Amino acid sequence: MSGYHTTHPALDADGTAVFWRDGRLLAVDADLQARTLYAQNDDRSVMSRILLLDQGRVVFTLHDELFLFHGTGLGPLDDGPWPCGDGNLHGNPVRA
Repeated sequence: MSGYHTTHPALDADGTAVFWRDGRLLAVDADLQARTLYAQNDDRSVMSRILLLDQGRVVFTLHDELFLFHGTGLGPLDDGPWPCGDGNLHGNPVRA
């Protein structure tokens, strides 16, 4: 993936990872199909962790703004262990 300034991802119960990267809110499913949920021309690098709430709502901060997205098509947060090893998908659980 191009760009940088990436939040730590959240994983939903269907195995889809959601994260902010390089001005876009992305969802990458278990088959590695990526879709953009939101995009803006923004290179700010101060960001929080992604929160995945009920009904697929996604919340995070970018610099001094709170972003709240609904209707994302995401499932609930996965209830399995979430070690967040190395702060990337490589160190996190894989859904079969």
